[in-house]
Amino acid sequence: MVRKLDARERDPREVIGELRRPGGFLSEEVRDAARRIVEDVRERGDEAVLEYTKRFSGVRPEPMRVPPEEIERAREALPAEIEESFRVAIENVRFFHKQEMGRSWETSRGGATVGQRVRPLRRVGIYVPGGHGAYPSSLFMSAAPAQVAGVREICVCVPPGLDGKVNEWVLAVAGLLGLEEVHAAGGTQAMGAMAFGTESIAPVNKIVGPGNDYVIAAKLEVFGVVGIDAPQGPSDVVVIADSSAFPERVARDLMAQAEHLSGASSVLISPSAELVEAVEPLLSGEPAEHISLVRVRDLAQAADISNHYAPEHAHVISEDWEAVMNNLREVGMVGVGDFSPIALSDYAAGPSHVLPTDGTAAWASPRSVNDFITHTNYMHFTQEALEDLAPHVERLARLEGLENHAESVAVRRKN
Repeated sequence: MVRKLDARERDPREVIGELRRPGGFLSEEVRDAARRIVEDVRERGDEAVLEYTKRFSGVRPEPMRVPPEEIERAREALPAEIEESFRVAIENVRFFHKQEMGRSWETSRGGATVGQRVRPLRRVGIYVPGGHGAYPSSLFMSAAPAQVAGVREICVCVPPGLDGKVNEWVLAVAGLLGLEEVHAAGGTQAMGAMAFGTESIAPVNKIVGPGNDYVIAAKLEVFGVVGIDAPQGPSDVVVIADSSAFPERVARDLMAQAEHLSGASSVLISPSAELVEAVEPLLSGEPAEHISLVRVRDLAQAADISNHYAPEHAHVISEDWEAVMNNLREVGMVGVGDFSPIALSDYAAGPSHVLPTDGTAAWASPRSVNDFITHTNYMHFTQEALEDLAPHVERLARLEGLENHAESVAVRRKN
């Protein structure tokens, strides 16, 4: 059943408390189960991974690593039209993320040189959910930015299907990307394998990619041993639209996002009573249970509510879209105008579709090359530059009671 709210005279924080968005912390049961599996994989390696894969997926894929010729066969078997679409999407993702690539820099003044070196991570693990479904877009939305960043080693883990094989579409995309390391390993056991390494899977520096609660719990469990991205939860969208929007198109936008089910949520926020009333009867089926319609005073209030909700996606359909855009701050991805449905960015517009969920857009950012690089700061002082700065450093070090810090500078002074 679609939920309708009249927010015209209400506080934004009160409103978002009533919008459908599953959340909260992972249960202790899930966390404990993930902890046990990760530790078992750490201790027993491949054998543990295979046992858990048999238990959860019903198959025992041996070898776990997909042979390179199998990846190549999947790529060659792609229908021409599908291959073209994959190539267009991959190229657009690469083009977008090349624009955000940072550069190393160095500057000097008064004999003191400081700078920063930007380097790619050596080895990254990408998790692609699957088993009972196929999500090849999840692979290129993470792998393409990693390649742009310069990551040389990319390890891909995918749950095997009931036949013990990795999905052909995912393998084909791996082939198009030039990826050679794909493992038929999923779930919590894959997180443990990529973090600690096994006989078949070398440990990585960072793990990225969405997954279920157990995958998220496992990523949190191995954080610190390896880096992880922000845990991805259920998907959501806020559509901010005024009377200029077409009800049928707005309804389809809402249904598209709710189609993810599993806790996904779609919210229409509009000052137009006519639009809200026209959209409601167009929503049907199971996805409609995840949709909320919110009436507001004006577009400024709509943006205010959206900022408090901090959605993964927002779609602005308004003649005054620039004003709305200027007011939107806490959101992962924004589609602007009637001809920019969120599905474009889900597959081929260019920006990665890996976005902050569960309200984490208030502090987290979309997938970018920055997920795959590190920054090393450095300094190079001359004797004269040290002499200029030394009194201040010595003074501050002694203020904090760190005498040896002060002396490590003082011992290098001329007098």
